[in-house]
Amino acid sequence: MHRTKCSEIIKNVLGPHFNNELLSDIGNGKYSLLLDESNDVSVNKLLGIVIIYYSYKQGKTIASFLALTKLETCNAEGIVNTLKKTLEEMRLDLQNLLAIGTDNASVMVGINNGVYAKLKAEVPSLILIRCLCHSLQLAVSHAMTDTLPRNLEFLIHETYNWFSKSAMRQIKYTQLYETINCGERPLQILQVSDTRWLSIEAAVGRTLHQWLELKTHFNMTRLSEKCYSAEILYNMYCDETNMLYLLFLKPILSEIQVVNKAFQSEKNDHVKLLNNLNIVVQGISRKLVLPSCKVDPLLSSIEDYLDPKPYLGHSFEKKVEQLRKDGKINVYDEQGIRERCKSFLLSLLKQLKQRLPENVVILKKISLLSVDNVLRAVKEPIQPLLEYMGGSRDIDAIESQLSKINLIDWTNKTKTISFWDEVNKYRDASGSNPFAELATFALSMLILPYSNAQVERIFSQLNLVKNKIRNKMSVKMTNAILTIRFELKRNSKCCHNYVLPPEIIRKIGSKEAYTKKAAESCSQATDGNDDDIIDFCFDEHFDNQF
Repeated sequence: MHRTKCSEIIKNVLGPHFNNELLSDIGNGKYSLLLDESNDVSVNKLLGIVIIYYSYKQGKTIASFLALTKLETCNAEGIVNTLKKTLEEMRLDLQNLLAIGTDNASVMVGINNGVYAKLKAEVPSLILIRCLCHSLQLAVSHAMTDTLPRNLEFLIHETYNWFSKSAMRQIKYTQLYETINCGERPLQILQVSDTRWLSIEAAVGRTLHQWLELKTHFNMTRLSEKCYSAEILYNMYCDETNMLYLLFLKPILSEIQVVNKAFQSEKNDHVKLLNNLNIVVQGISRKLVLPSCKVDPLLSSIEDYLDPKPYLGHSFEKKVEQLRKDGKINVYDEQGIRERCKSFLLSLLKQLKQRLPENVVILKKISLLSVDNVLRAVKEPIQPLLEYMGGSRDIDAIESQLSKINLIDWTNKTKTISFWDEVNKYRDASGSNPFAELATFALSMLILPYSNAQVERIFSQLNLVKNKIRNKMSVKMTNAILTIRFELKRNSKCCHNYVLPPEIIRKIGSKEAYTKKAAESCSQATDGNDDDIIDFCFDEHFDNQF
């Protein structure tokens, strides 16, 4: 098969086939969208759209690629018009849109003229959930910038930069490390990503673990090479207060990173995510306030209940005690360090409160739909969540069904999605489902978009598909390839074992694959030429990209 025909088959037969399979699986059910903007290698501004829905066929929630659409204008009106046009082409009812997940850009979340505000005017019950991963990272970054010494980030960044471009430096450091540690090889010094600030958590841990070896290395280098950069880094490693700050930061960053990864995961328990976030917020608050304080930090200010000398972690306190005994730190320096650590915690708490969803108190009640809570004999009222979600017509029915659901001996009692899928499929003696409204409501709560991680995965695939060598690929071809890839993933198949229906095979051997070629010939002059890039459609390494 020649490349021209192959490229047309991908765009006009295989792409539409897999897209129709996705739309058929979605049906007329509720769905949520993840939205984000990005540029491709040819500097097209693109809107990435991921759809989250409950698949009755597969019995689970699915987040899958929907479309990658070229933006003519990047303001809120342009994004909304592009989104509505895409949904119309996909035959998806805008009124079935339950929620949108976005980053914190003003064009998306602006109160008056943002994308959410414009969509909410047409869908009054629409929920906005700002990407909690972005929020966590920004909160930590701002808190550290506002309160802690700037040289901490410099220390982490420059330690990585010192080794990153020099094989000789890495070899010398490895030899030194093996000498100190009886032949044990060092773990690699990690880079801090400019766009993923929480990556500093792993870098901090690695730096603390190799503190003595790094200090020794820079001391030897500054003497042998007369290097000023090594001199600066050596002096910073000699300053024990830098280690104190990192010992204080490490457990806090680790806690936040655990929650961050939970939100990014595709295999998390949706009803427990906000509870995990709440535990982190409460934990930060407990470090600051007096033990007798019972104030909820999400609802009230804690500044009137601050502990004058809070406990800042075992490693930090042990190091302070050691420095005090060795005479390396005086009372005033210790007090200054403690005040800056307290300021960091207080600033972090404020940043988290500002960046969490405004409806987080209500959304926390989604945990009431977990299997453990639902099967209890005595349950917490679910009415506030029902009212917030606009289900006032079914509140009585749902409350009645919830009170009786523990009377049935259910099979799936561990995984939330499996449990509600079983409830949704349950039939009584008359053949009807006595828990229909409750199951429908619960399943709709499982498709809320807490993180934009899935959109970022699409952009990662985009960079693999459309790279510098294949920079002329059209948006339509890109969409077709991404649709094929993500639909194969959704069906747990690959290009080698997916069986095409007979009618699709017949189209491949007919003129239908070329029906749109003439209409597209003009647009391809500017949009790109696809004939040279069809070899990337079924990449044998694709299965390893997820």
